[in-house]
Amino acid sequence: MRWIVGDEIEKINGFVHTHVPEGAGEFRDADDAFFIHGKMKNNSTFSLQLLSGVNHGFGSQLRIFGSAETIVLMNDNTLKYGKGSKPLKKIHILQQENIPVHLTLEAKAYYPAFYPFLEKVYEYIIFDKLDRDLPTIQDGYENQVILDKILAN
Repeated sequence: MRWIVGDEIEKINGFVHTHVPEGAGEFRDADDAFFIHGKMKNNSTFSLQLLSGVNHGFGSQLRIFGSAETIVLMNDNTLKYGKGSKPLKKIHILQQENIPVHLTLEAKAYYPAFYPFLEKVYEYIIFDKLDRDLPTIQDGYENQVILDKILAN
């Protein structure tokens, strides 16, 4: 939320949980579900939910509502955008080509999102070119402070 809104979180409540401790042949010690609600310093509010280990065929949605624009991502493959009160329009996303064939199906699913991130890290290290969308260690620290507040409740 800090990145999307460009503001700091003022108040936050949340719950973090592990629903699926074993799956895909592995033991999982990372939480796979959270419910987080809060308020930013500029008075915008947010509600985030994730249940990554439980899909049951109903898919996934990321919806970001704004007073001027709305973005909806459905099942990680359909992106829609709306301005004002106009209907949402489908945005065609360029598909990542040349996904390495040796990757697992799970890794192949994340490759198109992860590889551009790695390219930005490379450019930062080699050319000292920091992309504004590339998180820094400071961003990671600020996010950890927020997670610690949630876990402390």
